Amino acid sequence: MERVSRGRFLSLTAAGGATLVAGGALAGRALAAPRASGPIADLDLALARLLVSAELLGIEFYNQAIASRKFQGAELAYLKHALFNEQEHLKAVSEVLSGAGQTVSTADDFTFTFPKGTLDSRESIAKFGGELETVFVQAYLGAVSQFTAPDLKVTAARIAANEAQHQSVFSTITSGRPAGVSFPLAVSYDQVSDALDAYIG
Repeated sequence: MERVSRGRFLSLTAAGGATLVAGGALAGRALAAPRASGPIADLDLALARLLVSAELLGIEFYNQAIASRKFQGAELAYLKHALFNEQEHLKAVSEVLSGAGQTVSTADDFTFTFPKGTLDSRESIAKFGGELETVFVQAYLGAVSQFTAPDLKVTAARIAANEAQHQSVFSTITSGRPAGVSFPLAVSYDQVSDALDAYIG
């Protein structure tokens, strides 16, 4: 195992946190994330590589969904904010690898392929977006159980919560039901890798 600093990794995800206090006076103010350092296992690095590829796929999807011009108003604004979220997630999981002195994959390292007809309509985009975000939620919930470092588990849980918000928006568009299952699945590294293989070459 290698010893690396993960302080920046945690600080990147802190920007997405919000504090709720009496009256909501501080709602939206970023939570301060603890700075931490410690040993990081080979499994942590493998999970980070997988999550980097997932985030790159998500960024490509949102870029294409925005460029399709099938959304407007509040829905378009949502897509743009979700893209920003995925970019921040990518920075966070990339830091696990770069902090360990490893090369981080970029979009140029992959070929992204979406099912035929994905970008044909608002509904088809939302349908695929919901399926993709389901994989992301499952991937990060799986990472919560599989990461060996406690601080990485916490950050994975925070990202999973955000991905679930994205999933909820697409579910609202396609079915009018923003609330999903009570206990989303947490899937293994191999299951996530198999799911992503359909879209990443």
